[in-house]
Amino acid sequence: MTIQTENLQSEGNMEENKYTFVASSDSVKEGEMIDVPLGTETVVVARVDGAVFAVDGICTHAYSEMVDGELEDHCLYCPLHFACFDIRDGSVLEGPAVTPLSVYDVLEQEGSIWIKALDIYGE
Repeated sequence: MTIQTENLQSEGNMEENKYTFVASSDSVKEGEMIDVPLGTETVVVARVDGAVFAVDGICTHAYSEMVDGELEDHCLYCPLHFACFDIRDGSVLEGPAVTPLSVYDVLEQEGSIWIKALDIYGE
């Protein structure tokens, strides 16, 4: 995958507005998720109630790949121990996990989904 980073139009400092293209809008259907490798991170991108969300792709409890789990409404279930995380904010809704998933700022515009690069690369 070629990583494309651009400064997208939004308010504030341009350095704070660096986003990385991750997928076309039509590749993330309602109630579905995809995983996106970015640098050393794996990010899960999902669409729920028409909005697109992005969270860490690795469970904070037992480090399994979240894309192998299930997405039911806003609950992302880990495939290993069935911890449930809220896809909208990463919070733990059901254990055994206690640490939330990191979330990433997402921008969807002109048929493309972008994640804030600063969140991923720490730039």
